[in-house]
Amino acid sequence: MTGTFEYESGTVGGEHTWSVSQDVTPFIEQAKIDRELQKTGPNSMKKFATVPDIVAIDIKDKWGLDLHSPTFMHDKDSLAKFMIIIRQEYPYLLST
Repeated sequence: MTGTFEYESGTVGGEHTWSVSQDVTPFIEQAKIDRELQKTGPNSMKKFATVPDIVAIDIKDKWGLDLHSPTFMHDKDSLAKFMIIIRQEYPYLLST
């Protein structure tokens, strides 16, 4: 992940902007591989999605779901909401 912060001095209050970005290409490629493995591999454990940190941050910011919380996977309501969000907003990250 890469972050930037810009500050314009010389004006009252100054202008400032910030941004965070991440190359999600490896995550999209991994999701493609996972989809192919689901077609040909054993069905004992199915992976739902490959989620880059930048997307996890976006989900926390927009919907209040903290994917990095140790209790997140145990909250069935949050998990169901997360699955809907991924299917609607980030389908290219799906592994199935």
